[in-house]
Amino acid sequence: MSNMLEIGNVIKEKRLSQNLRMEDLARNANTTRATLWAIEKGTANCSIETLLRVMDVLGLELAVYNSSSSKPPRNRASKINTVLSKRINRFLIMCLMQYAASTGSSSKDLYKRMQETGLLDEIEEDYEDLHGMSTMYLNDYIKARLESAE
Repeated sequence: MSNMLEIGNVIKEKRLSQNLRMEDLARNANTTRATLWAIEKGTANCSIETLLRVMDVLGLELAVYNSSSSKPPRNRASKINTVLSKRINRFLIMCLMQYAASTGSSSKDLYKRMQETGLLDEIEEDYEDLHGMSTMYLNDYIKARLESAE
């Protein structure tokens, strides 16, 4: 897989996890939907500045490694952390979608509100305690935290 295709896949996955439409991300990154589409497909011929703006909007960082090794060195701990990060992200998405559905809220608006109040970070930090809780408990937890932030 080429580096641009890998980068494109990460960008698309992050955009979808944040419930962002292509149009919204393109506008926020000051680029076009066509350029964003090409970036996600790994076929873009855009400037590094454009790519970095897109990544910045999504909260991604670009890491550069020595060309003598095709991939960064990864030890067992970093592999475990990657798996855990994916689980936490799926859990965050599930919490967001479940609460939005139960309250009839827009998931996009709810995501922004949870991000602004720091609730996303709080849920991520408390993942070990929260991931085994019932949906009802999680909805009550989110509601209480959002109300206390007002």
